[in-house]
Amino acid sequence: MPAWFDALRRLWRARREHPEPDAAFWEAVERTVPYAENIPAAARERVRRLAARFLATKTFYGAHGLPITDTIAGNIAWQAALVAHRTGLGIYDDFIGVIVYPEPFRVRRRFADEVGLVHEFDDELYGETWSGGPVIVSWGTGEEEGMQVALHEFAHRLDLADGTLDGVPLLPPTLSRARWEAIADAALARLREDLDAGETPPLDPYAEEGPEEFFPVATETFFAEPAALAAWDPALFAALAEIYALSPSTSPAPMQHSPRTARSP
Repeated sequence: MPAWFDALRRLWRARREHPEPDAAFWEAVERTVPYAENIPAAARERVRRLAARFLATKTFYGAHGLPITDTIAGNIAWQAALVAHRTGLGIYDDFIGVIVYPEPFRVRRRFADEVGLVHEFDDELYGETWSGGPVIVSWGTGEEEGMQVALHEFAHRLDLADGTLDGVPLLPPTLSRARWEAIADAALARLREDLDAGETPPLDPYAEEGPEEFFPVATETFFAEPAALAAWDPALFAALAEIYALSPSTSPAPMQHSPRTARSP
């Protein structure tokens, strides 16, 4: 029997044994997402449907003995679905699993400098992803500093959907690449100016790393602190609303956060 057929049969059996989560399940999940109330009700209905499909088609692995509970899997699936609100889940077709750590994790880095010397060091990460690889997130970490780790990593997947991690996500027909790059470049320049002036813009300083980190950090702020982002840069807020085909409520008070120093690629 072909391996792909056996995999499909296992998936079909799993979906029969685990019926689609009901409204009560998603209401409980949304209580664990600190910014869920910012998402319009109609968009949340689509997010729930997409998240149910994500749960049915992806595998979750707990690292360092972390048990994958319904809450953990549901929360991560919901945030993955939010990022895929406009595009659908096709942007996630190139990976099958999500690895969840109970805390930030370390990876060994190795690089050669301009004179050929090789350097090695341990890098502490909250999350990581790459083309064709899994999505890796740490559970329950970073939120006190305002981080939305799962959102950040799934936004990277939206960026990777065109094959390149360059800060330009899969764009809607209404938003050209040139217009997005102009808006993002201007916002990144203003972020650097604000930080140099000692101000506290709503975007995390990690966005300074470059366009490939600016987009996921902007995504975090768009969903978690929409009022603050809309006031700081209306053009950026409007462009992200086109990218995600929804506009978070700007009525609630923005979430409070403090500057962060450690992030993930």
